[in-house]
Amino acid sequence: LNLGPFNYPFNETYTTLIPAIIMGNTAVMKIPNVGALAHMETMEAFAECFPKGVVNFISGAGRDTMPPIMATGKVDIFAFIGTSKAADALVKAHPCPHRLKNCLSLEAKNVAIVCKDADIDNAVAECAL
Repeated sequence: LNLGPFNYPFNETYTTLIPAIIMGNTAVMKIPNVGALAHMETMEAFAECFPKGVVNFISGAGRDTMPPIMATGKVDIFAFIGTSKAADALVKAHPCPHRLKNCLSLEAKNVAIVCKDADIDNAVAECAL
């Protein structure tokens, strides 16, 4: 299950979907409500490239659509970008949360990597924007 955040760059939404498919898994993608048409077109293109049922997508508010899916117990791997509170609630909705594999990016806001050889003053100024 891949939960795409509403405010994240378009291409980053699919960074966990593609590896899941390459590894032979089926995938369910919850596409963001904002920019949904672009995401729907992309997901339809993915669906056309694979056998029926390999790529699936849903849309709607995450708080309404995700808990019922998690509660089925059919989610084996959960990829999520968002708040710790939302992730915790979704993991707890799963009947066997201890068996659920998670790929979580929590509370990530404007992440940056500053290398050893970077101009520190410049890096700080750029990251502080």
